[in-house]
Amino acid sequence: MAVQLLLLYRYLFVLTEEAARLVRARALRSFGRRGMGVRVYGSMVGHLLLRTLDRARRIHRAMLARGFDGEIRTLRPLRIGAAEVAFVLGWSAVFLALRWVNLPRLLGSLFV
Repeated sequence: MAVQLLLLYRYLFVLTEEAARLVRARALRSFGRRGMGVRVYGSMVGHLLLRTLDRARRIHRAMLARGFDGEIRTLRPLRIGAAEVAFVLGWSAVFLALRWVNLPRLLGSLFV
């Protein structure tokens, strides 16, 4: 799931980069307000989809050429130890205490 979200995040940047290229190309090829109709934008969206799919395919092939197979490898296996459990329990206790205790009123009564 995390790898898919990471790849989606990166793909959004590919999409915006290709959209910027298309808008710049349309602006350079059109004069004034020509080329600003709905048909032009519909065509641009179609071309954007095709270009981003092609670019994503090239990126995927480059990742495969570099040995990416969808698995994230770490130097040491990830294990949950006592420090991690204490961290989560500590912050959970802080958040629950802040939820049940009216902190602004408590701070106000200390200073007034």
